[in-house]
Amino acid sequence: MSAHDKALLALSDAELMETADLTDAEFDELESQLAIRAGCMGWTGDPMRQPLESVAATVRGIISRRS
Repeated sequence: MSAHDKALLALSDAELMETADLTDAEFDELESQLAIRAGCMGWTGDPMRQPLESVAATVRGIISRRS
């Protein structure tokens, strides 16, 4: 993991969401994971509008798997 990715993981949730630059494939993964989570939780509406903590945790997982 690069130093930049490590620095991203250390940011607050709000800062992470403002500065994380996901690739198209990573963004697709984010959308998929949030849609699955919303379905499991029985949420309706836009899965991308989940609480900041949930979205940031998913983004952190995606960043931590970068090679």
